[in-house]
Amino acid sequence: MLRAFQLSAAFLLFAGNANAEHRAALVLDVHAYEAADLKLPTPNLQPVLKRLEAHGFRCTVIRNPDNNQIKRQVEGFATRTPVRGTALVYFIGRAAPGEYLKQKTLCLLDVKSKPGRGLGVNFVLDQLQAKGGSSRNLVILDTPDGASPVLKIPGLHHDESVLKTLGKPSRALSPPNKMIPGRKAGDEWVGPRGMVFCWCPPGKFTMGSPETETGRFADEAKREAVVKEGFWMAKYEWPRGLWRGNKNSKAIDHDKLHPVNMVSQSKDTLSREIKPMNEVSKNSGLLPSGWEFGLPSEIQWEYAARAGTNTPYFFGKEPSQINRYANFADKAWFDTGETYANHAHRTLSDGHAKLAPVGSLQPNPWGLHDVLGNVAEWTDDAFMRGGSWVSIPQYCRSAHRQKMGDRDQRNYLGVRVVIRKASSATPKKK
Repeated sequence: MLRAFQLSAAFLLFAGNANAEHRAALVLDVHAYEAADLKLPTPNLQPVLKRLEAHGFRCTVIRNPDNNQIKRQVEGFATRTPVRGTALVYFIGRAAPGEYLKQKTLCLLDVKSKPGRGLGVNFVLDQLQAKGGSSRNLVILDTPDGASPVLKIPGLHHDESVLKTLGKPSRALSPPNKMIPGRKAGDEWVGPRGMVFCWCPPGKFTMGSPETETGRFADEAKREAVVKEGFWMAKYEWPRGLWRGNKNSKAIDHDKLHPVNMVSQSKDTLSREIKPMNEVSKNSGLLPSGWEFGLPSEIQWEYAARAGTNTPYFFGKEPSQINRYANFADKAWFDTGETYANHAHRTLSDGHAKLAPVGSLQPNPWGLHDVLGNVAEWTDDAFMRGGSWVSIPQYCRSAHRQKMGDRDQRNYLGVRVVIRKASSATPKKK
């Protein structure tokens, strides 16, 4: 078990970072005015970057793109925005009223564009809202001559005053193109696709449950387990906006932040999603030698879910507070009147009748959201863990487990990915 002072520190970390989030900005600097005979002042980019970085944005700068490049950069940026974070497109250049995709809007112009011929702000915001993981999407327009018409478009801002409303940012341990091991429980890193990871340090813990635990099953044998190597675990269940094969994920709702479900362990997750991630990381040097993306082993999953606790739930012994931490079979689902909701709780409600956007409820002490409830999560040896939105509280306990076929698909079964040393994966049976 973790020592008392370590556990206290973990709870303090959780309390301090509960409302923080990661931020990414795409800065499109269109300033080659002299070549286009526009005779406009060349903007000073460095103060802009300094202000954005002070507000917690990790900036990608593209200089003098043409209209086609602006479109491609926006589309690519939208797919890698941080999960539950803020995405910002900061455009330095000219803009003019026009029409884009049959909507009246403000068009972003490159140095050769005529008024009304650029990329519409409506397209930029639609891309950010539809793809990736961001939950807040902004466009800031910085015109060198200050002559841009002020149009009221939700999400569009004509100055940086909106940055003062963002609150406290989260800080990643390293850049998204270079993963390094964490230092302490709860350290965070944002990968290149916008996945946020929390560090789980080496340690010992008691796996399973005592015979006196309410709702216990016989396969939850209590034993001491050792986690020799620290690992990164996704802060959130895998959201639809980051799932390449999202057409195969039949979510109950279609919000990009709802977790993927109806996905198998071997075919959908390991072969279609995680294998390509490992191939890309090997070629790019994203991960250190010997590290891999994967599904957690049962030991890794339960160790991370407990986060230093030894009670049935990471928040305590009794399930009376579960609606603050887990999307389970609650009154909101019961009130729908659906046939299969008859077993749901009659009084406790988590506010979500079915699937909830990832991160909607409070995290555990190491910053992990939804380890209990929402979707049950695959492990690398084909057990599902954590319970789901159709589970009664006892099935959301940290020790609860259920064996599945590796090609099973359920509307309550999803994925949480880890980054670990390959040697710490569950050995495959021959």
